[in-house]
Amino acid sequence: MSDHRPATPRRKLSLIAPLIMAGVLAAILLYAVLWRPEAPAPTPPPPVAVTPPANPVVEPPPALTRTELVEAANLAANAFATGAKPATGTSPLVGRTFRLDIPFGCDGPRTGADGAQAFAEYDIDKSALRLVARPVDLSTLPLVKALPEASKIEAVEGFWAPRPWAMSESCPPKRKTELPATPTPPAAQTLALVQLFDAGSSRLQQRGARPYEYVRKVDKADTAILSHSYRLRLEGRLVGFQDGRASHCWSESPDHRPICLYAVTYDRVAFLDGDTGETLSEWRD
Repeated sequence: MSDHRPATPRRKLSLIAPLIMAGVLAAILLYAVLWRPEAPAPTPPPPVAVTPPANPVVEPPPALTRTELVEAANLAANAFATGAKPATGTSPLVGRTFRLDIPFGCDGPRTGADGAQAFAEYDIDKSALRLVARPVDLSTLPLVKALPEASKIEAVEGFWAPRPWAMSESCPPKRKTELPATPTPPAAQTLALVQLFDAGSSRLQQRGARPYEYVRKVDKADTAILSHSYRLRLEGRLVGFQDGRASHCWSESPDHRPICLYAVTYDRVAFLDGDTGETLSEWRD
């Protein structure tokens, strides 16, 4: 006969306990499914040091060559001859460096200077070769006297650039030509690089009566000495005139080629072997 008595509390607990456990397990599983550990915030990369770009190295322009000096002087001579108005402001040539070689001794050593600005002299008795370069005094040129700063100038010394119609810095080639019945005198010098010395300034750089001179012994049996040539090398900077122009030109008449002067400072004067380019002697300021 079935027992209709109500279940005891112990029996109810035995039925409830599995349900509670099942609920707990379900909750754990649901939590495990739904929960995701929060990913740590990404670590920002270390700041990259930004190096500012270095100032670009501006290379100075190369030294002006004979060709460039001659071409610029020809333009200045043409401007003077045609009466063109000079450009105002500072010439772009002012401040530029230059290098010019002046060949000499092209016909071999001589005896006596004959007024040449650069020459080679051979003393047979002493077996000595003497190279001499004498800056010329151009302070009496009308061109110099017409300069705006003429009253301040005490001395003007420099060197002519021979044969300014040629670009070569070597001795001219020897040619056998038939002379005319009345030989024409050589063309006058028309292009020079000069230093201007103001009154009251230091005279240490003025050469005056002090030529550049180099002497060396040579073998008497060295016959090549009679056909050897040399170069006078001038290196420096174009400083220009008071009005900012690199050169000034002047001519006594329309039928004369204008004379042009560059205002410069000399940093180095040297004697070079004409064949090898070897420096024989040098002077630096």
